[in-house]
Amino acid sequence: MITPQHVNRMSIGKLPQRPSEPFEVTATPTESEYALSIAGVYQDIVTRDWAVQTCRQATQLAGEERVQNMLYNAHSLRDPGVFLQAVRAALLADVILVSIHAADELQLELYVWFDAWLPRRLSRAGALTALIGVAEPPNSQSVRTLEYLQAVACKAQLDFIPQKRQRPMAPFQTSAG
Repeated sequence: MITPQHVNRMSIGKLPQRPSEPFEVTATPTESEYALSIAGVYQDIVTRDWAVQTCRQATQLAGEERVQNMLYNAHSLRDPGVFLQAVRAALLADVILVSIHAADELQLELYVWFDAWLPRRLSRAGALTALIGVAEPPNSQSVRTLEYLQAVACKAQLDFIPQKRQRPMAPFQTSAG
């Protein structure tokens, strides 16, 4: 859960206008009217709902006009334009939100997305919030997914905020808009 302490500690972020290089960031984090910028990816309809709920909680804490939310379907990261938007958003976000189901291996698009922004993100206060769908009882997939995302947060010097979510009983859909 994003707490008031996280909202207060975050620097202010803004999306760039039109950079000349694919991953160049043209706006500095202090040039935005937003108190909190959230960029995230989700896997399907269920995980999108989890992400939206978390964004609503952050908005209630900071105020609607002070929060910017940018969520991307992990499957849409195959599109180069969407991919670049998602990378730029992650570079500038105060909170990076990853809402997925636990798995032995994550989707390739997620690994590529992490690899694109992780080495380019400037060191500043922030958090990686991981909403992980787990089976009951938790299994090795849950552990591997959490360990990977914790390593990403550590490398980016972000606070790691894991939250386990109960997977729905019915099979989940793999795409959402």
